[in-house]
Amino acid sequence: MARLTINHETLERLRAGQPWGAFAEQLGLDAGTLSRIRNGKSRPGDKLLANAVTRFPVRMDELVTVEDDEVAA
Repeated sequence: MARLTINHETLERLRAGQPWGAFAEQLGLDAGTLSRIRNGKSRPGDKLLANAVTRFPVRMDELVTVEDDEVAA
C-alpha cells in the first residue's frame, strides 16, 4: 500500500519564516497536527494537501512523496 510523506524542504519554503502555529492555521490544521506530520508520527491528509495547493504556489508532487510500503519494507 502506498503512503504519503511530507517534503520538509517544501514545507519550510511555504512557511516563509512565520511561526508554525500561524502556518498551521493557514493550512486549516492545529499546531499539534502539523507537528505530528512534520515529525513523521502522522501522514499528511486531504485537508493539508487541499489547503496547501489552493493557498500557496505549490504542486502536489512538490509537497509530498508517495512511498510504497512493500518496497520500503
